[in-house]
Amino acid sequence: MKLIIGMGQTGFSAGRFFQRRGEAFVAVDTRGAAAPREVWLRTFGQGTVYDGPLTTDMFDAAALRDVTDIVLSPGLNPASSPLRQMLAEAARRGIRVASDIALALRYAEVPYLLVTGSNGKSTVTALTAELLTALGYRVGIGGNYGTPALDLLAEPADVLVLEVSSFQLEACRAEEIHARAATVLNISADHLDRHGTIDVYAALKQKLVVNAETAVINLDDPIVRAMGSTCQGRIVGFSATPEADGMPVKHHFYLDSDGEALCRDDQVLLDGASLALPGSHNRINVLATLALVEGFAGRQALGNDALRQALESFAGLPHRMQVICTRSTNGTDIRFINDSKATNVGAAIAAVEGLAAAGVAHQLVIAGGQAKGQSFDEFARTLVTHADGVVLIGEDAGAIERSLQQAADTKAPAVYRAESMQDAVAWAAGRAEALAAAGDSVAVLLSPACASFDMFRGYADRGECFARASETACVGVNEPIAEVLS
Repeated sequence: MKLIIGMGQTGFSAGRFFQRRGEAFVAVDTRGAAAPREVWLRTFGQGTVYDGPLTTDMFDAAALRDVTDIVLSPGLNPASSPLRQMLAEAARRGIRVASDIALALRYAEVPYLLVTGSNGKSTVTALTAELLTALGYRVGIGGNYGTPALDLLAEPADVLVLEVSSFQLEACRAEEIHARAATVLNISADHLDRHGTIDVYAALKQKLVVNAETAVINLDDPIVRAMGSTCQGRIVGFSATPEADGMPVKHHFYLDSDGEALCRDDQVLLDGASLALPGSHNRINVLATLALVEGFAGRQALGNDALRQALESFAGLPHRMQVICTRSTNGTDIRFINDSKATNVGAAIAAVEGLAAAGVAHQLVIAGGQAKGQSFDEFARTLVTHADGVVLIGEDAGAIERSLQQAADTKAPAVYRAESMQDAVAWAAGRAEALAAAGDSVAVLLSPACASFDMFRGYADRGECFARASETACVGVNEPIAEVLS
């Protein structure tokens, strides 16, 4: 008997997995009346829901006496009560606990490539799948991005490409993860409200690369670089510069000295200007992607024309530096940019600094939401340096404002507290109009550095609200456009 805790998307995928295998299962949910109990019963039938509470003695109930395994939803914090006490009792009774990803990797019959990190993992996951598809492989793409991993096992595939989150890795054991190739793209403070420290967070991410056949390591990130000493397979490095700085790598993917060409060892692979995916940080993401592709498809794949064409056409994903619309004032463009996927400080800093590096003279930045335990001090220093105005939204707006006050010196951005996304965009648009009158380029940037669930259904909902408000601000000026910036 299997026990599924959580009737969310991964819980349903676990139910379908056990149903395909003909294994008995029962589900329980912590949300009480808000749980989709009726939908679950219509899907899986009577007798597949346990209605009792999560307690230490629940395994004495007749319906749960034969439980041997638990599948735990990544959305549930295993350190929270009463889950912590219940899981401790399960361990005492010898009941195994796994996430959906752990289960999928255990039963996967084809090689898998794994991607994790604080930022860029969805882009690298999607691009890796895109390139392998262009090479003619049947690719199952999912995990934390899109289709749950267990559902992918039901479809024919030559390889799985999975994005993996730190939450999913809590109930995974490193010795059970044997990727054909895996990467940790970068590490910055994120989800510390759940993991406590960045060391704990990094240790979870590290599980992916320890036993990978090829570990793709970011040589520029000191935390990721240190993971190389734990890897049992071959190490392939990627970096923004040609120097590996003594790291013993099998191969090195890097940008040349002027940052334009993408290289592997002593060979130039392609010109960065040929990429549809713009920005220097995305060139780094492409290097990591090419290392993953080589880890599965071999060196010769990197010279394939179909792969090059796919690289030239892949323009990125929604809600990541996506230009929603542009309006002109006295011949000066004001661009409204949706970077709602920037749910942590590292991603938001990269967005603001990237716009400044691209020559945008003025920025009005909309930020805030749920802090997840992050410090905003570094983000505040970036805003003080590059932003003309900051609009704060959400439950932790006060924390960002306090960091801004501490970071301010002779130069400080104007700060406005908004009650809604419409209010935030309207204020920013008004300030942008005044700045554009001086003739310099202006951007209104949503890059929140926070989670969204205090005001929205998720980052996509937040981005769509921003897009609607931005399009209202641009109405009558020009048509919305589809573009992605660095």
